[in-house]
Amino acid sequence: MNFLDGHLYPQNQQPLIITAAPYAPGWIPSDFPKDIPITMEEKVQKAVDCFEAGATVLHRHVREADGKGSKRMSMFNELIAGVRKAVPEIIIQVGGSISFSPEGPDGEAKWLSDDTRHMLAEESANFQSLVNDVRREQALRLIEGQAHSITEVAQLVGFGETSAFSRWFGQQFGVSPSRWKKD
Repeated sequence: MNFLDGHLYPQNQQPLIITAAPYAPGWIPSDFPKDIPITMEEKVQKAVDCFEAGATVLHRHVREADGKGSKRMSMFNELIAGVRKAVPEIIIQVGGSISFSPEGPDGEAKWLSDDTRHMLAEESANFQSLVNDVRREQALRLIEGQAHSITEVAQLVGFGETSAFSRWFGQQFGVSPSRWKKD
């Protein structure tokens, strides 16, 4: 079989998206004491290391000081802010399902079940609005960064079809993504 159209040349291929998902929540720090980050600084540094190794999407879990998975929303927010500051180009996925919650008066997570999506209503937000908030923020950051095509941005923010992304973007911002990119 001969490919004469040059589509296999690297310069003619779509950019590669690499996802790094270090350290599943089931692993405990004593399994890999030198590798599993516990402090926030270590977690942010691991994100930088993953980015420097070629990752474009980072899937992170947050741990408490004892090494167990955290369900405290403030820790997720702190990690996301730290990673965004250190590596603004990387796309952050927060670990697994939405299983975090705001803290109660004692500083502990209010909800300890692994499926707390339905409880987000208590915080006057619903799951879809949170997804849309994150998508809006990431879509604008990626489009304004000029490093990705509209098709790549659509895929990176969770749309399977560019046309669906374009419709959604128009509904969110009142202009098409290509028009936004030009302006």
